[in-house]
Amino acid sequence: MNDEDFQRRLNRLETSHETLEDSLNQLNTTIALLNQTVEAMAKREEKRQQFQDRTILFVVGGIISAAVAWVVRGGLGQ
Repeated sequence: MNDEDFQRRLNRLETSHETLEDSLNQLNTTIALLNQTVEAMAKREEKRQQFQDRTILFVVGGIISAAVAWVVRGGLGQ
């Protein structure tokens, strides 16, 4: 292997290494953005679930209070 061939191979290796480093940096950036997106989605889902739970409790509480009020007013004895 002559010096010119060695230099050419070294240049190709350096170029390949730089390309791999760039790809790795892009992947790291993409992963970080995906993590932020997943965290944001999880927070939104948690808030939605809390709202749904509160709504169900409110509806059930309303039904129970209506039933108690009906019983207090005489219920079946009327």
